[in-house]
Amino acid sequence: MDPKQAEQLCVEAVNIISRESTESENRRAVELFAQVAEAGYSQGMFGLAEMKMAGKGTEMDVAGAIELYTQAGAMGNLPALFRLGNICWEPGEYNNPGKAFECFKQCSDVGFTPAYNCLGDCFIYGIGVAKDPAKAVEWFQKAADERDAGAMFKLACLYEGEMGVPKDENKANKMYFQAATAGVPEAQFHLANLAYDGKIEGGKKLAAAWYARCAEEIPLAKFNLATLYYSGDGIDKDLKKAFELYHQLAHAGDADAMYQVGKMYIGGEGVEADAEAGFKHIGMAAQAGNEEAAVLIETLRRRQNTQFIKIDGTE
Repeated sequence: MDPKQAEQLCVEAVNIISRESTESENRRAVELFAQVAEAGYSQGMFGLAEMKMAGKGTEMDVAGAIELYTQAGAMGNLPALFRLGNICWEPGEYNNPGKAFECFKQCSDVGFTPAYNCLGDCFIYGIGVAKDPAKAVEWFQKAADERDAGAMFKLACLYEGEMGVPKDENKANKMYFQAATAGVPEAQFHLANLAYDGKIEGGKKLAAAWYARCAEEIPLAKFNLATLYYSGDGIDKDLKKAFELYHQLAHAGDADAMYQVGKMYIGGEGVEADAEAGFKHIGMAAQAGNEEAAVLIETLRRRQNTQFIKIDGTE
């Protein structure tokens, strides 16, 4: 088998598994990768290892996959070397910090950009190598230069003065902004909080915009956004939208949101007034640990007329 034939067989196998393939098709892909691997080509070894790791077209076999990744990596196959590093990084039976560092270092030294972030992690946490914050910053910066959003966020955290890196507020905020713009929810939430607290320009209007960006990933961001809609602070007041957001959180188990929903039902704010639904939600909030709701429920129970009010389904 010549290199061109090996490439064609691998392309055929990849085309099979890149769509919603059947098990028989997966077995065919395994056969194709195996042919290329047996002929001594690293791309076949890598492909076969991936199938073994996923248990597609063959039994799941992590040890067998590791052997194939190792063989392919020794031949200069960087994706195989990178995958081997990730397996050795994870806790468990195959954990090998020294090997993980070695794999990531080899990949990084020849410009395999996905490994830059991982190598930074090794240096900051001392995985397979002595801790070296300066080296970590160097590799995270290289990853960030390649548009690695996770590395941008890590740099931002480090520049806040944690883990041995000199504090630099300007650099931290710059990297938070880059990470947020690249779609990291935690960075978006952090910028929203900074804007809300007046630590960066933009105020609560900017805070609302960033909270909105990460509201589906971070419940507290959704709660804060709902509160801004409720108060009209930095954003057009919209009680209906505030109720909708609080209601979503309440049904996900957020005690504070349950309390807000209860109050809005009682007051008819953003929703048709419904005292029974309101007291039910306040009762739920109390049971879930909201102290204000608990105090209110106890106060109400002490009043004679509460015998007619349903609280969390009880008279």
